[in-house]
Amino acid sequence: MQGLTRVWKEPTGNSTENALVSRILTARGIISAEEHRSFLDPKLSTLEDPSELPDAEKAGAILCEYLRAGKKVLIYGDYDADGITASSVLYHVIATATKKPGPPIYIPNRMSEGYGINPEAIEQFAKDGIDLVISVDCGVTAVEAAEKANEIGLTLIVTDHHRPRDDGKLPDCAALVHPGIDEEPKTLFAGVGVAYQLAWAFARTWSGSQQVTKELSKCLLDMLPLVAIGTIADMVPLENGNRILARWGLQLLPSTTNAGLLAIMKQLDTPKMKLNSSHISFGIAPLLNAVGRLAHAAKAVDLLTHLDGPLAESAAKALADLNRKRQKVQRDIIENAIEQIETEKLYDNKIIVLQNDDWNRGVVGVAAGKCIETHYRPTILLSGDGDELVGSARSIEGFSIFDALSSCEDLLLKFGGHDMAAGLSVARENYDAFVSAITKYANENIKPEQLIKTVKPDVIATQKEIKYATAVEIEKMGPFGIGNPSPIVQFSKVRVDSVSTMGNGGAHMSLQIGTSNDRIRCIWWNNGDYAPKLIRGMEIDVVAKIKVNEFRGRRTAELDLLDIALPSG
Repeated sequence: MQGLTRVWKEPTGNSTENALVSRILTARGIISAEEHRSFLDPKLSTLEDPSELPDAEKAGAILCEYLRAGKKVLIYGDYDADGITASSVLYHVIATATKKPGPPIYIPNRMSEGYGINPEAIEQFAKDGIDLVISVDCGVTAVEAAEKANEIGLTLIVTDHHRPRDDGKLPDCAALVHPGIDEEPKTLFAGVGVAYQLAWAFARTWSGSQQVTKELSKCLLDMLPLVAIGTIADMVPLENGNRILARWGLQLLPSTTNAGLLAIMKQLDTPKMKLNSSHISFGIAPLLNAVGRLAHAAKAVDLLTHLDGPLAESAAKALADLNRKRQKVQRDIIENAIEQIETEKLYDNKIIVLQNDDWNRGVVGVAAGKCIETHYRPTILLSGDGDELVGSARSIEGFSIFDALSSCEDLLLKFGGHDMAAGLSVARENYDAFVSAITKYANENIKPEQLIKTVKPDVIATQKEIKYATAVEIEKMGPFGIGNPSPIVQFSKVRVDSVSTMGNGGAHMSLQIGTSNDRIRCIWWNNGDYAPKLIRGMEIDVVAKIKVNEFRGRRTAELDLLDIALPSG
């Protein structure tokens, strides 16, 4: 079916028997009543044991040995929300065990050092008397850094979740804690999830028992909000262990005692209860990511590890100010990029590649993702840095941007990432050749139908099923994100009762469906232009997400529309 903005695929579930939530779960392959119950109420006790994660117990034992011997330990993190929270989790668990301040945390500078462990830093750590370096959210590709560590007698533990090198080489280190090294993992943990598993294994070894001490048990529970933030921010699949960690972390976040988190939540006016993944994705995570994009992520690490009182309040305000600056920089890049696309008539290309020396290289990745929302093409944005262009790539469903960059490897200085997002650098003199090569690859590997936005409902439903109780049950399917998207429901022949626009310049559509005695409010964000096409009494089909709306203390069910199909003829 063709809607106003998308092609609708056939719903997975076509029956209207059984309760709506039960039909959605069944459509997603969660079949039995027992599977339904365990999915809607996941237990923390069902989280994978650290013994199932390669080298986690080995790494925990090494860390315990070095700390008990009084040797110097350093945590090597990353500058995004995942790396920041992973560093903080390990810090707090070590501090709780040793009853001392946690070890120093090193975060590389995004602009001058870039991602990952570099050999120069390893040499400096040795000069500073560090005995053991533990990486979090990075290191699986750091073969040269591991060689340098071995050469100078520095012990290195790597914990990571990213894709290893294509040549198959792994770092030769004391322990490599990674969920996907030996075989396909049950859970594709984020960096913070891997760090949490290591922290749990370490806590057991330190306690001398599978049952950790009361202090460490409380600390591991207290870390779950940080784990949820990093997991949701890094957009790993919210399945299996990730969903358990995110669900419990969100549940515990309102009661956190972490002074830095409390200060951040105060800056964002985060609700005191009923938090969901959106509060992370559109609130806390962008604020943490902004500092690594425009300044140095060590500020965020300090806030989450040891600042409190007025210092925490001041640091959180500084992060919020940086995030507002990031938002403006991002808007300017997007406006400029879209202007280039229109001026150069690039909207018919199967991939869009743009370069501007004035763009902030720390923000181009987010801007590339926003460009996809408007033109739905894989997009690469590059910023100038002398003879080198550095930037980010974002992709669409079904097209691996990592594979596309791999096909142009000889024209790139370096690149890394995964199917949907990647970072890259290219010599300025090779830019035109790179654009030609990746455009050729895209033309050969992207089918025309892949460039059309689609929507696939989980199930069909009737308007009578849109009730507050149903919306609450759907919320229990969360947290929603990659791997566990918010359910999409198709409704046929619903009656338009009223339609209007709202927001700046009538940007959004507000629609009432049903009759005056049984009306449901619907919102179609950023599609106010379609309001004139709807007439009172018209019967339309809609695809939407059922949400709980709270206004002045009253909670009701409403629809977030994804598309509308008008009556044929």
